[in-house]
Amino acid sequence: MANDDFARSFPFTALETMLSAEDDPLLWKSALSVVTDDFVQRYDRESGNKNWGIVVGACSRWLRPHQARWTKAGGFADPLGYKNLKPEFDWSVTLIFHDEQWVPVVRLPKKRLMSFHVVIPSRTTRHRQSAIYTRWYPSGETVLYGFRKLEGTWQCVAASDEIAKGRVLATSR
Repeated sequence: MANDDFARSFPFTALETMLSAEDDPLLWKSALSVVTDDFVQRYDRESGNKNWGIVVGACSRWLRPHQARWTKAGGFADPLGYKNLKPEFDWSVTLIFHDEQWVPVVRLPKKRLMSFHVVIPSRTTRHRQSAIYTRWYPSGETVLYGFRKLEGTWQCVAASDEIAKGRVLATSR
């Protein structure tokens, strides 16, 4: 990994102490690798005179996870939360992407903000697949990512915006 790529990758150490014994750190690393790549691509296209932030956290309260399905790539539990169908964080970390570096902050700035919220289900050591919920603000664009544990490695096998952005390639970074 080039030095520039390393600086742009999500700093996993910013949240690893928040994970419980039931949260699979390999899923978190794989998911954050994929969503951070999408974040940085959008930043490169649209950075302009904006503040760019990311909020990443876990959710344990999903709306009917065993009945509601997202049918992409063989199906996943639909990552819908209770409040307005948006998942709520049990806990989260907030970072600003400034001068090609991730900087932890207490809260995001309010002016000229482009933020990306990433919600990963808790208790992922129990499962072999997981759907990740993301939402861009202020646009409200939601993107779902489907991950499966294949041969011991979590791989992204689907994204809800594949038609617009092309096929998601499985990753094992």
